[in-house]
Amino acid sequence: MLMSRFYYKCRDIGFDCSWEINAPTSKDVWAKVRIHNRYAHNEFEIPPEIEEKITKAIQEK
Repeated sequence: MLMSRFYYKCRDIGFDCSWEINAPTSKDVWAKVRIHNRYAHNEFEIPPEIEEKITKAIQEK
């Protein structure tokens, strides 16, 4: 049985950034996105409009 994976690419929301993540759950993706945004984009809090873009960009495959 194949398990679905969740994918996110930072570039998909307009950042000039090649970082991407895939994980077994969207919760796992979000955990990594928060860490990445803190260290790569100096965002300690993700603004609501960016959070909405990220949510839409996370794809399940």
